[in-house]
Amino acid sequence: MLTEIKKETAGIEDILAESPLVYLILYVNDLAESRDFYENKLGLKVIEVDEESAKYDAGKVVLVLNRAADYGVELVGRRDDSSDVVFMVDDINAMREALEARGVTFVRRRTYEIGLVTDFYDPNGHRLMIYQPSEVALPRPSADKIREVWKEYGRGASEPIGPAAIPLKEGETTGDRGLDGKPLVYLFMFVPTSDEALDYYHNRLGLNNIEGVHCCNPACPPEERGVVKYDVGGMLLSTHHVHKTPVVDDFGRIYSPKEVNSQHTRTIVPVFHVTKINDVVEKLKSNGVEFTLDVVNSEIGNIAKFEAETGHSFYLYEPSIGALRWPTGKRLKELIGA
Repeated sequence: MLTEIKKETAGIEDILAESPLVYLILYVNDLAESRDFYENKLGLKVIEVDEESAKYDAGKVVLVLNRAADYGVELVGRRDDSSDVVFMVDDINAMREALEARGVTFVRRRTYEIGLVTDFYDPNGHRLMIYQPSEVALPRPSADKIREVWKEYGRGASEPIGPAAIPLKEGETTGDRGLDGKPLVYLFMFVPTSDEALDYYHNRLGLNNIEGVHCCNPACPPEERGVVKYDVGGMLLSTHHVHKTPVVDDFGRIYSPKEVNSQHTRTIVPVFHVTKINDVVEKLKSNGVEFTLDVVNSEIGNIAKFEAETGHSFYLYEPSIGALRWPTGKRLKELIGA
């Protein structure tokens, strides 16, 4: 179980424990089409845009759209269920109605003890979700993180999450601005087995796991911690095992993926901010982490890329002084407290 593993690995160096996740890259085929979706349908606030990419304020993380062809990434299929990109809202019904009015098509809805969730897909098949936590979820350790993010970046009512950074103005409704002010709080990555994922993310990467809980399937063994959540600074990165038996939503539709597709897992890439990137890379390599791109220096700074066995990919990023002067760089400085 999670508590036993933590005891056995208490001496492991927490290599990435203090390296915040600052960017979340989504690869897209048609940047103009994707910009229309994220800006006009979802209402996200633009930080910076050029011919090759677009960057959005998503709370304590920057959401980045990069053209897949520029990076040799192939998007496969209309629906990618290898990951869930989750935005927190204060009123899920009002937000769903508001987004539907903007042209978003929702697919599934699930009500269970941790709250309400409903999902949809962007034009590239990335699975997105809005989540309203329940009173049951809020005493959990992970709730401290989502309250912190909501208090600093949220816009809306105070219940049940707690006070938002910006309350609604008189006459304003929670869905008027779309997902602007509804921060990105989770990236769920689906994995074949819980133990192997814990070994990789906790033992090899040294991420700080703050919660290991049973998944949303009553058929899974009660002692299995199918969901493990890691504090990565401004949000939570969470692994979620693939269910052994199907789970359905409120309307009887299949809710969760039945397998992990490694072609899909490479299309959403978290980016960790690091200092002394060469030292970090060497430490990770000594822990058995496989790099697909060693340290490369460019005008934006130093980057390196590694990949889990499931195909989930990650960047390390050490920005240059010049890059920190750009609009996104200024936002990055805010995120890392520089």
